[in-house]
Amino acid sequence: MDKLFLARFQFASTTIFHFLFVPLSIGLVFMVALMETLYVVKKKKFTKKCRNSGDTYS
Repeated sequence: MDKLFLARFQFASTTIFHFLFVPLSIGLVFMVALMETLYVVKKKKFTKKCRNSGDTYS
């Protein structure tokens, strides 16, 4: 294993991490915000379950 291979491997792993987890976390923020808003506005039973998932992700 030479230094060039290790550098490329490190770059690839960092790129994959950012490609997957950054959009996932941003998407979860909007999903939780939407569910919390629906719970506050509508006060329905199904949205109460969604509120519990907001506690998990936030």
